[in-house]
Amino acid sequence: MAFFDIFPTFVESPYSYTVAPLVLISGIIGFYRKSYFHALLLHPYEIAQGKRIHTLLTSAFVHRNWAHLLFNSLLVYGLAYDMFGCIKQENGYLAATIATPCLFALLIILPNSFQVWKQKANFLFTSVGISGLTLGLYGFGFFFFPEQKADNMFISWVSNSLEYWIVATIFLFLVSFIPHSGINRQLHIIAFHTGSLLALIVRPEAITEMWPLILNLAH
Repeated sequence: MAFFDIFPTFVESPYSYTVAPLVLISGIIGFYRKSYFHALLLHPYEIAQGKRIHTLLTSAFVHRNWAHLLFNSLLVYGLAYDMFGCIKQENGYLAATIATPCLFALLIILPNSFQVWKQKANFLFTSVGISGLTLGLYGFGFFFFPEQKADNMFISWVSNSLEYWIVATIFLFLVSFIPHSGINRQLHIIAFHTGSLLALIVRPEAITEMWPLILNLAH
């Protein structure tokens, strides 16, 4: 069995094979070169002073530990394929090639901008990692084709992507109550819903498709 019998080719998912390795390589460099790590990390206090604006984007490419880096790199690999394929299906290959990296940047920068606003007076707060992008890609994927059939072996009533989105929203809300978890919970919630909103902007037809699903749930 060949590798590409299981995994997508570069043409099918170019950003799986560019962004994910870039995140992995940059993260490894950050582990061994502290000057590089500190140059890329997000420091809201400094950004609020008009400094280090680039870190709204670059902080996604360094991580604090191996587990976080490897997990996020794997998620980016898989979810990049999903976003690229969804946009290509609706708008064609060229549109997907242009739109995907632009949406990636927004899904990193917008949640980080929220962090800057929230933590701008906190000199000690810093943030790294690409979790904002991964959560945003989940939100985007759930909302882009809300009618997409999907089963869940643990939750019997889940049958489509919109219902998965509802479950994910509830889960993120409940996780936000776990004290001292070490997880940037607010970032995850903001990123997830930012991705959801971007999906509706890119494919507004999804809004119309949701209403029958919502009415069905209400009954």
